[in-house]
Amino acid sequence: MKSRTVCFSPGCIAPGMTLAKPVTDREGKTLLSADTELDLETIDRLIRRGVETVWIQVLDTRDELTIADDLAAAQSRVEKIFRGPGSAARQTLRAAVLQYRLDTTK
Repeated sequence: MKSRTVCFSPGCIAPGMTLAKPVTDREGKTLLSADTELDLETIDRLIRRGVETVWIQVLDTRDELTIADDLAAAQSRVEKIFRGPGSAARQTLRAAVLQYRLDTTK
């Protein structure tokens, strides 16, 4: 089965979900490793620690056409936001945002 990695706030996750990436604190210390299955107590601890986002592995039931449409829509939104000429720094930011959106839309 296909899966994808999706970013959630800890308040939006549920017991039984599995981490796709490690969770780290502000100093970079690993709090939970990838592939950890979350339970209610662990989710509550993440919320109390102020963890803002976690990467969760979810089942991807989309077909190839839907994935292609999602990727095209993400690219279109980024192009609209960054339309017109801009500085080199703006173009670097545009490229980073586009890469992020394409990675999280897959």
